[in-house]
Amino acid sequence: MLHSGKFWLKTLVFSIAVLLCLAAVLSALMFRIFNTENIDAFIQKNFSAHGCQVKYNANISRKWLPRPTLILKDLNLSSSEPDTPTLNIAESKMGFGWSSLWSDAPILEKWILSNPSLTLGPKNHLPACLQQNHTSKESFRLNRVIINSGSIRYHNKEQDIALNDLQFSLRRANSDGRPFNISGTLQNIGSPISWQGVGHLVQDDAGWSVPSLKLNLQTVLLKNKLDTQIAGSLNWQNQTVLFRDFNLQAESDYQNLHINARSPLLQFKNGYLHLNTLNGALTAGSENNQWDGSFKLDKTNLYATVLTAANFELKGSHKNDRLQTNFTFSSPLVWQKGKGIDAPKLHLSTLQDTINRLPRPRFISTLEGQANFSLNTWEGRLKGAFDRQALALAFKYQRDAQPHLDAGIALQKLNLTPYLEDLKTQPSLNLPSLLAKSWLPDIEANLQIGSIQTAGLQLENIESLLTADKEHIALHRFKAGLYGGKTEGGLSIAATQPTSYHLQQNAKGIQIQPLLQDLFGFHSFSGSGDAVIDIKTTGNDRAQMIQALNGSLLLDITNGAWHGIDMDSILKNGISSEKIDNSNLKTPFHHFILNSEIEKGISHHINTELFSDSLHVVSSGYTDLNTQKLSENLLISNVLQPKNKPIPLKIGGTVQNPSITLDYSRLTNGMNTPAEKQKALQETIQEQWKWLKPR
Repeated sequence: MLHSGKFWLKTLVFSIAVLLCLAAVLSALMFRIFNTENIDAFIQKNFSAHGCQVKYNANISRKWLPRPTLILKDLNLSSSEPDTPTLNIAESKMGFGWSSLWSDAPILEKWILSNPSLTLGPKNHLPACLQQNHTSKESFRLNRVIINSGSIRYHNKEQDIALNDLQFSLRRANSDGRPFNISGTLQNIGSPISWQGVGHLVQDDAGWSVPSLKLNLQTVLLKNKLDTQIAGSLNWQNQTVLFRDFNLQAESDYQNLHINARSPLLQFKNGYLHLNTLNGALTAGSENNQWDGSFKLDKTNLYATVLTAANFELKGSHKNDRLQTNFTFSSPLVWQKGKGIDAPKLHLSTLQDTINRLPRPRFISTLEGQANFSLNTWEGRLKGAFDRQALALAFKYQRDAQPHLDAGIALQKLNLTPYLEDLKTQPSLNLPSLLAKSWLPDIEANLQIGSIQTAGLQLENIESLLTADKEHIALHRFKAGLYGGKTEGGLSIAATQPTSYHLQQNAKGIQIQPLLQDLFGFHSFSGSGDAVIDIKTTGNDRAQMIQALNGSLLLDITNGAWHGIDMDSILKNGISSEKIDNSNLKTPFHHFILNSEIEKGISHHINTELFSDSLHVVSSGYTDLNTQKLSENLLISNVLQPKNKPIPLKIGGTVQNPSITLDYSRLTNGMNTPAEKQKALQETIQEQWKWLKPR
């Protein structure tokens, strides 16, 4: 046992000595193989010969376990070509196979690049040595590559785009190729985009390919996560990248958004992208607020500063529980850096209809023209039809701190009735809510409209300047044909709660009865003449607006009639207190003047005058425009007998069915005794007897 113990002790000592000698030999061999001359020769053979200039820190580290490893720090690769960027690598670990120690074609088992960084610009490109194919006999064989915390920065005058946290792992080949993983974060183009990719790299003498590339991207869209998957077959050959069977799918919680797009081939060559066709579809929204669309891009070329597309088409629809809106946009497209997107042959169509009720199509448009869309300005000119009426439109939208829209609109006819009904029935469409929309710009639009039709008003040959902001909508310099005449003035609508209105109009030569009926629901006077209107009101419907009405009304009417009252018949057939129940009664006149002040829906007037062939009437009183009740004090004079005393009358009740009585107190005003009053009444009746005597 003693001899056996000594044997094992000698063996252990001998083994340690051998290992130490082997380590010394290997270390010496490492220093001999990885000396500065051999390193420079390796670099010259594999990099410098292909156009790269390589610099590194003279402090070189070497390891021989688990494999011979060369560690270079502060590695710098640049090209002799002008305007070529520099690749900086904090540390490069090159682990060689043991056979590389006696082979002329070394095997790189594992190459780890730590913190590599590269800066690109619009006029420079990768160093030439990094674009070479290292599969020739003279090149080294590379089994595994790992990139840790890499970064690539693209810089131009407008912006910096950075690819950070770049991780890359390329492993030994199997039957499908060389499997790899890659990931990184793209920044400074909005929300950061994190992405990961997997596939198999296949190399040959012509180039390389990734038959089944899969990329996953994650970013934020309007505070919601957006996930995107891209798949296809990638191929690099003769300085050309081909992406076949391109397939994109994107999903987001924002409005339940889903997008997919497909193209048989994307081609990158000589710095530009070409695709023959790209088709896609999208859906978004909820069951009662659904968006659907499809798009198609044909024969597209993208250069560094220019994009051209033979045609772009977008078809979409929006559906809620009441309405479905369809639209189509199509045009060739030209994008130029700094000039935006030109749509030289734009076609736009829209249609909206009701759901689960009688069809009521509107927003029916078919327009053609041209437009330009830049980052801060959209402008264009379109012609066609809106709601089957001829339309010409010019617009310029400027996206400033407060967006602004200038427009010119020429339309043959506009029926506002269906659109105004929506404003009445949908609380979400009230004016304050509409004007408060963040996307709504300030608007300044010149209008020329052949006719405007509403449920209660019809205008012809309208010219006006429309302005709108977050607080007001106004029509300035308003001119229009109105009920056979013309009117000028303005209209202002304020986004208060309830909505406020201010109407100012100076109308000449118009038919008065339909004007009063449409504005106030008042139809007691007819004829043609002039009207000066200055009224203010608030309310969400006609009743509220009439009750809150304030302002003034001046009427000067000729050749008309006071409807519901026949003064000649009253005076000729006697005066009674009975109500007149005949809507066809009227008092014709050749001149009528009314100057009225309106307060809270009640029209007060003094010294209103009516002139006819037989009568001169002076009136004062009021009319409640809401209840259609009136109270009038009239003094009627006989034009044919001007010396006769005038007859005072009182009119009360409703506009449709007034009551007429003799104003006895006014007739006997200033008299004290019953005898005096009786005498005054008797004298007046005697003076007017022939006039009052029944036929």
